[in-house]
Amino acid sequence: MVSRYLAKMGWDWIVLDMQHGSMSFETAYECVQTIRAGGARPIVRVGIDRPFEVQRALDIGAGGVVIPMVNSLATAREMARAAKYPPQGERSFGSDAAIVQGADYHEQANAETLLLVQVEHKDAVAVVEEMLATKGVDGCFVGPTDLALSMGLSRHGYASHPDHQAAMQRIVAAAKSTGALACCNTYDPEDFQEKVAAGYGAITLMSDVDLLMGSGGKLLQELRARV
Repeated sequence: MVSRYLAKMGWDWIVLDMQHGSMSFETAYECVQTIRAGGARPIVRVGIDRPFEVQRALDIGAGGVVIPMVNSLATAREMARAAKYPPQGERSFGSDAAIVQGADYHEQANAETLLLVQVEHKDAVAVVEEMLATKGVDGCFVGPTDLALSMGLSRHGYASHPDHQAAMQRIVAAAKSTGALACCNTYDPEDFQEKVAAGYGAITLMSDVDLLMGSGGKLLQELRARV
């Protein structure tokens, strides 16, 4: 239901979080198809270092996959091979994609699906240029908080630290230089605008839980204030 409502709102793409979320692949399949029917692109974030989940997410209809904690060039290459059909990669031929998404799916999938590696560790920043230049890697999704923690910074106030700012700038610069897509999550319109100005090409805004807790909590406070 949430997937349908969000897709009908007109969001360009919606991320299903299977890293931190509790949904099964059976549930994810229904959500992916619902999002597609609503006119949005479904993106699936899979588990850490799970190349078989990359293939499975694409097989159930995801328009792209986000891979958490890709901290080395070797891992980026492995995930790219899992996400792309031969000769570019090693993705296995199968699924109902040809029925649901068109008879030419297997010929178009390499160009039309996104593989986004998450750059959320200082080790990933150290090789971000090479990772984003890897054939089959379409872009990156920045994880600012985990990046801060890997740098020994607090999860509060890290955005103003010069080392963190330099790392974030390096990631965007690497994406621009390689023609890759730089993505990041934001939490309010001001943060969104800042990320646009910084050069991010795709930006998410909060989560379904953020929307529920934010709007619901505000409404509850207003109601209690009236009585």
